[in-house]
Amino acid sequence: MDEERKEDCREEKQDNYEFLKETIKAKPIDKKKILKQIGRLAGAGAVFGLSAALVFSLVAHNILKKMQEKENASKVKFSQGKEQEEDSQEEEQKTEKEQEEESQTVKTIVQEMTPQDYQKLYQDIFATVKEAEKSMVTVIGSQNDKDWFQTPYESQLSGLLVAESGQDYFILTEYRIVENVDRIQIVFCDGTMTDGRFLKEDSNTGFAILKVPKEGVPAETKEAIAIAPLGEAYYTKQGEPILAIGSPMGYSDSVGYGIVASTSNTVSRVDAEYNLLATDIPGSSQGSGVLLNLDGEIVGMIAQSFAREDTQNLVTGLLASQMKEMIETLSDETRDVIYMGVTGETITSEISEKKGIPIGVFVEQVELDSPAMQVGIQNGDVITELRGEKIETVKGYQQQLKSCKVGETVKVKAMRQGTEGYVEVSFDVVLKSR
Repeated sequence: MDEERKEDCREEKQDNYEFLKETIKAKPIDKKKILKQIGRLAGAGAVFGLSAALVFSLVAHNILKKMQEKENASKVKFSQGKEQEEDSQEEEQKTEKEQEEESQTVKTIVQEMTPQDYQKLYQDIFATVKEAEKSMVTVIGSQNDKDWFQTPYESQLSGLLVAESGQDYFILTEYRIVENVDRIQIVFCDGTMTDGRFLKEDSNTGFAILKVPKEGVPAETKEAIAIAPLGEAYYTKQGEPILAIGSPMGYSDSVGYGIVASTSNTVSRVDAEYNLLATDIPGSSQGSGVLLNLDGEIVGMIAQSFAREDTQNLVTGLLASQMKEMIETLSDETRDVIYMGVTGETITSEISEKKGIPIGVFVEQVELDSPAMQVGIQNGDVITELRGEKIETVKGYQQQLKSCKVGETVKVKAMRQGTEGYVEVSFDVVLKSR
């Protein structure tokens, strides 16, 4: 009985642990998945390798290039043979061609203006010219002497309407056109012709003022013409666009367009100094007219006599700003041009230190029979004081002289070089009119 129970217990235990006899099998290998992973790793490795190779090649190229440049810099260079020069020229030409192709690509991008755009641009520019031409006139000077064809000798230049009064128009032109003539005629912008009369001239600049009575000008012409707007040329800068109208090429009704080449050059004349407005506009040594900015303002008077001999084929002018006071003086018959008779140069502090000359106006020339010569002022003197005011520049001397009157006696102090250096000398100058 007991044995039967023991046998039953054994069978129960065997049944309870039967699961331990089951075989645990490994999961089957997925070959496709493994292949994919291997492929990914290989691809990543290839990309990494290519990137590393590329970076290395660039870095190595730059390092080698720098090393080569250092090596070439330290080498002694000999002149190349003809064949070597031709080979190097071919390489340079290839490089230049590549650069030209690149520059052409850039130019194509930059130059987007069409021919119509350019046409519109120049139309706008010359619209400004047409407006300014309302102030322009042609001055004709004629002599009674006749040539072989029995016609009077005539010459003409441009003029500018600069002012008006209740009875007259005032025209600025060059004196050479009205000097020693028997008749002066003025042609306005609409073609109307009338007689003019010489008023006064400025020998320094070579300009003169003519007067035209309004009663001889038709009403239609009065409406067509305009008084010239004189601009502040001091604000004109190098490189700015500028127009030349009148007769810059030497013949009437010509127009030039360019840029301001220089505004810093000055030229000395008797008792004065003038700034020049140099341009790159082609012109004639006999040209005349005015210079205007794109706003239509007159910024300069063409004065080819002030140009250097080697630049007389380029238009040169005097600043309109500096000529305003001269125009006012010449237009007023009651005002005189004050005259002492000294042509000078400014001695700055830098020049003074370098050359040992006192600061002031160095006298380069004294006019014959001038008030300055009559009291003994000499070439080489340095004017330091005029009428009690300290003088350091020609412009300062010029402004101080303008405040004087004809017949006035003014005290002038100067420094004169002697055996022991510069000493002060004084003069009492009686001013005249020019």
